[in-house]
Amino acid sequence: MGFDRHDSMVSSPSPIGSNGNSMVNIVYILYLIGFFIPGTSAMGIILAYINRDSSTEPYTSHFRFQITLFLKGLLYAVAGLVLYLFSIAMAALTGGIGVILLVFPVLLMLWWAAWTIYSIIRGMSALNRNLPIS
Repeated sequence: MGFDRHDSMVSSPSPIGSNGNSMVNIVYILYLIGFFIPGTSAMGIILAYINRDSSTEPYTSHFRFQITLFLKGLLYAVAGLVLYLFSIAMAALTGGIGVILLVFPVLLMLWWAAWTIYSIIRGMSALNRNLPIS
């Protein structure tokens, strides 16, 4: 029975078993559903906070990543709302000419959506390989 180089590359199983993997996947899926059903992302961050401290690697890194992803998304959403309200105010003050400023909040929100979907896919891909996410 010799040393197999693949033995050293396999990470040790988590004490919480596949439940950590399942919970991380559930949070990622809730984030994706959040694009269509408001509030599901909030359920996702609550689950991530609850499970963050009781999980082991690689799941802990995913829960931290999910919390950061949510908070950055919230920041983008607030910035998009402020830009939108500013654009509407400028449109009202300039008799409609300021409506061109609506391009900025729309582009910001499109960037946020694309970045979020990319981040979720990257996280799910790392999770499927049982790797932490950085």
